[in-house]
Amino acid sequence: MRYILNSAVITSPGRYTYRLVEVEEAKDWLKAGPWTSTIGYQETAEALGSLLGVEIPVSRTQIKMGVGDEALIYRLTIRISDPATKGRIGDPEWLRSHSEIGILSRDAD
Repeated sequence: MRYILNSAVITSPGRYTYRLVEVEEAKDWLKAGPWTSTIGYQETAEALGSLLGVEIPVSRTQIKMGVGDEALIYRLTIRISDPATKGRIGDPEWLRSHSEIGILSRDAD
């Protein structure tokens, strides 16, 4: 399974690998096959969607990653005092300089 998450959380015991990726690799990851969004906030979904040029659905679904599963992780690298301003949706350069995208993989135990 493939997921989109807003933090690199360990959803079940096991070994994991996490690496940062550039926007172009994240776009390729999305195009490579089906994925499920677990992004729980509209602002976060819109921020990531604006960077990647794709609509990211909002869903508060909880997951448990199994061996071989991957997750595209999107997170801001700063704290924002007003969550309503999260991501400055209309400013891709601000998003690129204040966020990171990574891929979390659940490895064999």
